[in-house]
Amino acid sequence: MNPSSRSRAVLALHLALLAVAAGAQPAWAPKPPNPNAPYPAESRDANEQGTVLLRVRTTPDGQPVEVRVHQSSGFARLDRSALETVKKWQFRPTPDDGTVVWREVPISFFITSPPPRPVLN
Repeated sequence: MNPSSRSRAVLALHLALLAVAAGAQPAWAPKPPNPNAPYPAESRDANEQGTVLLRVRTTPDGQPVEVRVHQSSGFARLDRSALETVKKWQFRPTPDDGTVVWREVPISFFITSPPPRPVLN
């Protein structure tokens, strides 16, 4: 690699790191506002947690036409919640050159606080 090529590579790396630090979204990123997948109450009560990895095929204008579970969370309710939610998302458009675009979308379900408890008087 000659010095000029190396400088360009270093500059490209720095720009990429700056984009990540500035909160740039990956190419698959949905266009806001897309809803979060609801945490099924039964799953929360059973302490079911995990990440579902979905594969989403989209039209060039960003509409999902096929959504599949690529890697299960291990819990059918969580997988179903993620699947049904992402079917309604809108993704960033892609070039309309006839290429099939598949995106991998992780949806995580983690309990960060206890469920609200009813107040008894």
